[in-house]
Formats: sequence, structure tokens, C-alpha cells
Amino acid sequence: MITFRDVSVVYPTGTKGLDGVTLEIPDGQFVVVVGLSGAGKSTLVRAVNGLVPVTSGELEVNGQRVDSASKRELRRLRARVGMIFQSFNLVTRVSVLKNVLMGRLARTSTLATLVGAYGAANREIAFEALERVGIVEKAYVRASQLSGGQQQRVAIARVLAQQPDVVLADEPVASLDPPTANAVMRDLRRVQRELGITTIVNLHFLDLAKAYADRIIGMRAGKVVFDGVAADADDAVFEQIYGRSLTAEDVSTVDVGPIL
Repeated sequence: MITFRDVSVVYPTGTKGLDGVTLEIPDGQFVVVVGLSGAGKSTLVRAVNGLVPVTSGELEVNGQRVDSASKRELRRLRARVGMIFQSFNLVTRVSVLKNVLMGRLARTSTLATLVGAYGAANREIAFEALERVGIVEKAYVRASQLSGGQQQRVAIARVLAQQPDVVLADEPVASLDPPTANAVMRDLRRVQRELGITTIVNLHFLDLAKAYADRIIGMRAGKVVFDGVAADADDAVFEQIYGRSLTAEDVSTVDVGPIL
């Protein structure tokens, strides 16, 4: 369970990232957070693992207070909370397999990681993660040789190798073309269903959220302005979140395919 109790985040510039957010996200839910740039989406996602410190209120992840956690407690929390970024954050000069093995760092001794001796058990976990995202044949390919969509799949596999309780995805498809974005979202949704991992994804577009989310949270100016299921996200909700009416240009023409 992830619980926000009247959480606010104020940046040093005085900008409010979150403004009195109260939410509960049960275990195993696939949540998509939507809104314009600056609405508070990334702040909400990054607050969950302490990358953005909470200014006031209480934030709890599986019984661990995040807002008052020590540096040591945050390190332990981050070992259980995987993070997927828009820019993939891969080490492109090394192989796909080595990138995925980095997801095992928190569960491997410092000496072993320094010499690259992750061991057979960790390598098996890494290969299983690559199989889940359909890219195991690229295990020994240098990451720099992959397309953007393939690199994001490697980033997902690295998080799966971490064996997390929670997965956070901060704009994971923003730099991808629509068909590739849908393919990556399908991977995230399928893996979440197979493993039952609580997953929070931050997106700009309501159409992708409606296609994949169990639950949509709409943000505007740091506040939650919508919290409900995809079927309830109608034109009026679009206007609440984005501050204008839905137009023809906002309607996706990309076939998302079957949601497995």
C-alpha cells in the first residue's frame, strides 16, 4: 500500500510540485498519472522513492515512512522500488545483460559487483527478466546498438531483475513514436499482471492512460483533479485535467491492439 496524507512538495524556487495530495494506492494496482507539463506528475512519482523530498504531510510505502526516512532507510526502500526513466539510463558501452545485472546491485556484495562476479543465480534472474520483455536474444549486444524501444525494454528488464514490490515509470514512452510507445505500455501492463507488482506510470496523454490503466489519476497545478477508472475519463474529465475541451487532434489514431 502506498499512502499520501495531505502531501505537499515545494521546490527551492517556491514552485509547488504537490499541493495537499491525499491518495491510497493498493498493492498490485496499475495506476497512470496524467496531466500537462508542470502539473505535478513527475513530482508525485518521484516522491514515492524519496527522489523528491516531501515538504509537509506523510508518505508511506508498505509501512515505511518516506517523508521522515533516514538516508539508510531510503537506500533500503529504493532496493524495493524500481524506477524506469524516460531517458532509459543505460550504460550504452556495455552489453544488455550487464545493464540488466545492475538491477541486482542492492542484493549483491560490493566486492562481487566490483569484479563483475554476479554469480549464476543473478544471471538466471537477469535472463528471466529479458525473456519477460521479449529481448533475450539481445543479451550480448552492446546497449548502444539498440533502438529506443529496445533500450526501454532493457530498462524494464533491469527493474524486473531488482525484484521490486513497486515499479515507478516516469514518462517511460515520451521519447518514443506512438506504435513503440504502445508496445512498451503493453509490456509494462503484461508484466504487472503476471507478477502483481504495484505500478505507477506518469504520462502526458489520456488516450494511453485509458487504454492501459486500472486507475487514472489526473493532476493539475499540483492537485489531484480526477481519480477514477478509465471508463469515467470522459470529455468533462479531459477539460478538468487539461483546462480545455477535447478536440479531434487529441484523439489517438493508433491501434493499441489487444490488452493482454
